[in-house]
Amino acid sequence: MGLEEELKSLLGDSFHDELVERLSHSVDFGFVPELVWSGIKINIVPDYVAYPRSVEDIINVVRLGLKYKIPIVPYGRGTNRYGNAIPADGGILLDFSKMTNVTIDESNKMAIVEPGATWKLVDIYAQQKGLQLRTFPSSYDSTVGGGIAGDALGIGSYEYGFISDNVSFVEMVNPKGDLVRLEGKDLALVCGAEGTTGIIAKAGLKLRNFSPTEAMVISFDNLDQMMHAVGEFYREVIPAWHVQVRGPYISTYMAEKYKAPFEPQKWNMVILYPSPRSPLVEPKIYKIAQSYGGKVFEGEWTGWWSFNHGVAAALRTQGLLIHQHGLIHYTRLLDLLRNLEKALGKLGELSSDGGFDVDIALERREVLLVNAFTQISVSPVDKKILYDLAKNTLMMDEFVKVDGSLLSVGIFAHKYAKNRLSSMGKTFTELGVDRYEVIRKYKEETDPEEIFNPGKLFDPKIRAKAVLEIPRRQQEALNFRFAIGFVKRLSPGGEVEGFKHVRRYLEDFADYSLMCIDCSMCVTVCPQYRLIPQWPYAPKGMFDFVRGAVAYYELNGSIDIPDSVIAEISGCHKCGLCDGVCPARIPISTLLIKLNSLVAKKLPEEPGVELSLFSDPELASVNDPNSQFILWVGKNAVSNPAVAITALKILKKMGLKVKVIGTSADSGFLDYISGNGNKFLEKMKYNLDAVNNALEIITITPEDYRTFSTAYKDYSKLAGTEVIFEVVPLELRLLKSIVIDGSNENVNLHVACFSSEYSDEVIRRLSEKGFRVKKVEGCSGAILEKSLGKRADLMARAIGERYGKVVTLCPLAAAKFRSVGINAVTLIEFLAEKLGIQSVQYQVASFQLDENSKEYIRKELISSILSSLNSQVNLIADTAAFSTSGVDEYKKIIEPIIVQVVDNIGKIIASKLSGNIRQKSSESSIDKAIILAEYIKEISNTLSAIELDKIIQPFASLLKSKVTEEYDENVVISAVIQLLRDNIDRLKTVITTEISKILS
Repeated sequence: MGLEEELKSLLGDSFHDELVERLSHSVDFGFVPELVWSGIKINIVPDYVAYPRSVEDIINVVRLGLKYKIPIVPYGRGTNRYGNAIPADGGILLDFSKMTNVTIDESNKMAIVEPGATWKLVDIYAQQKGLQLRTFPSSYDSTVGGGIAGDALGIGSYEYGFISDNVSFVEMVNPKGDLVRLEGKDLALVCGAEGTTGIIAKAGLKLRNFSPTEAMVISFDNLDQMMHAVGEFYREVIPAWHVQVRGPYISTYMAEKYKAPFEPQKWNMVILYPSPRSPLVEPKIYKIAQSYGGKVFEGEWTGWWSFNHGVAAALRTQGLLIHQHGLIHYTRLLDLLRNLEKALGKLGELSSDGGFDVDIALERREVLLVNAFTQISVSPVDKKILYDLAKNTLMMDEFVKVDGSLLSVGIFAHKYAKNRLSSMGKTFTELGVDRYEVIRKYKEETDPEEIFNPGKLFDPKIRAKAVLEIPRRQQEALNFRFAIGFVKRLSPGGEVEGFKHVRRYLEDFADYSLMCIDCSMCVTVCPQYRLIPQWPYAPKGMFDFVRGAVAYYELNGSIDIPDSVIAEISGCHKCGLCDGVCPARIPISTLLIKLNSLVAKKLPEEPGVELSLFSDPELASVNDPNSQFILWVGKNAVSNPAVAITALKILKKMGLKVKVIGTSADSGFLDYISGNGNKFLEKMKYNLDAVNNALEIITITPEDYRTFSTAYKDYSKLAGTEVIFEVVPLELRLLKSIVIDGSNENVNLHVACFSSEYSDEVIRRLSEKGFRVKKVEGCSGAILEKSLGKRADLMARAIGERYGKVVTLCPLAAAKFRSVGINAVTLIEFLAEKLGIQSVQYQVASFQLDENSKEYIRKELISSILSSLNSQVNLIADTAAFSTSGVDEYKKIIEPIIVQVVDNIGKIIASKLSGNIRQKSSESSIDKAIILAEYIKEISNTLSAIELDKIIQPFASLLKSKVTEEYDENVVISAVIQLLRDNIDRLKTVITTEISKILS
């Protein structure tokens, strides 16, 4: 058994090696991916992703890492700016999203916390007990484990110091795989070690008594006034909790764009303090303002922009920032700012042409945390970006020149590690501990193989040596800084190839991903992430995937993004909560719908099947062909037709007659969401003829409700007709008419994606009837999962584990839930039960391929793709010299070759499968056409899931041996992959045609 098998055995569903998981975990708040795009070959893509659920899981994974000598990297929320949380040499990434437990010890004023809990979550739990955090990082939505590992300053540091000053203990799995408890001086081994000495498993955080927080702001006209005020805060020892200074550009931007309570064009000092201290704090605030020409007004600190991480996020809405934060003594602030102004341009101005601004937090021991921001002058995906990113090195040097240090080292600044951990590590210096030496010695003695987070904090000797290229390349760029504009003009620009390649798969979604500011607020509000705490299922993780994919291409020369991966990252609930909190104003849910459409376009259209809904003769009386009330069952109900029969039983009991449209009818839902406008219009016109006298269409599935209520009205003008009917979901129709007593029964109501428009009305009416309704959100993914992705299984299990019995508004979701063993019924069936109507079981005669047949199809497809490409290798090799013209030009040259390859693949597959189809038809007495349709569907699924870049590696090697002239291997392989993807529909047509010929 190898490492992969052992990890699977150990972690089950919490182990992942899929592309979607790996790429979503190769990005943080900083610009490491952009450095990779610039040609620095840091392997930031993990080989495996694990989600430990317990200390035992951590220990076991660590021991496997030691056994196989593979790196281990801890990951929280990816809000760090220096690559601390992403790999520098692949390996196993530990994502702590499933270790979020918080226990409040009221008597000792302490929170006992698992590493994946966010500071916000801890604060919420603490406040429920009359306590609250003493201090926390400015990234309030980041994790406790990450904050301790970085030992940052944060909100509350003016009173309470560094994070390490507020930690009682840490339980850590050390590089021997043992769990150790660290307290007092021993905390030096973990606080600020950036995950290089062990994996944090639990921590105790000191809390304070809760009290309301007041906020005042002093605005100053100039830098000198602000400097005097900072000095006064230390001289007077004002008993504030937190003190923050916003520079003039930041103040203006935040006031104008986010309505923050700052005076534009001024230096704004925000002072936060507990309400009971108002008599002590406020007179001194007014005195300082009066002494140094400031203006005092009431502030606010509850907005996300209040934290300096929020400032960094807000400014990034203008474009990628070069951002450095460091620690200095307050008396050296003016020196730092003057030096930065010489290097970066005017203080208080921020544009792509130059300038910078700062955001400053005061720490209780006369230390300032200074955040300096400047902008890049090119697109994040421009090949010239390295010249702008070099400014980061310049800012690092300026902090150290004034006897300061960086706040974090990460993979960028190993030469400053001693300075950071010792010179400015106040906590441990006062305890007589040389933190740098303690960590360095411990690392060398316990982790000589550099297993734990290699490439971070210290110069690597064995692993991740590519990170050493960062300072060299950036310093090289800085050597030209006095003529940097000239050098950039001479350098070739334009989008990096990786981005152009990835954009072909993801279209606009790729462009918007570059606008993501990594604040993680979308993660906090995402109901699906709460159910499935895995990074690709969080909005930020979906955007991180894009940057990771670009880096993967630059590292490996090619990448294929199968449709199954696109289905995974886009198959969310589309509830829109992320849209509401996104500071960058990215239309996330709209983008995900568009991304869904890319998959939906390629789903094979299943033929309509008319199932008998009137096997009970008495139900036939419900159907009145002349009724103006339509019960639309539709093809989306085929997976759960029992719901339709139950609906008919209810309607009969109520004495209602309707015109029943059966299961072969297609509202055009998939065409609508995939943007197939012409096909949708065709189906719409046909359906309007069928319901031409309708006053009301009653729908059974949310998909059909959305199509009739929204799409038909949107498209009616194009169709040259008027839609006059009302569209009502059956559940609402029933709840308006039936009389039942809920008797305070608890109902876990699953609100499917396309039922969100009417779910609140359903909940209201259920509540009025006496039910206690708990709203359960989360898309089952059933409509797309028929062919792609596995999110639906994960969602169903998560909902089942959390809620037990589920009542859902979606028949497809009910079928999906039941398929994985979850106790689920539709609301229609639930209401029928209350009316004394027994739901029926409906058996649909169908043919399904077994797992052995599916694996056979997969192997034959891979084999035929490879053999068909190999048969054309000489001809492709003969054209390889043209690859230097780029992918698009080269595709035009080899397209006829790849079309021939595709036709050959189709003929091979047809000859291999026709005998199987004939045999299975004989054995099961099922028509060959039905079996063929199932085979074509499975072929489509397989083609949508395989990663072509991996499959054709043997072909790439053979090609390399055949080419005698200089060529661009990446261009050739990318062109082949793209053309194969472009011709998948042709391949399915060839297979179907050839098999039909053989079987006829």
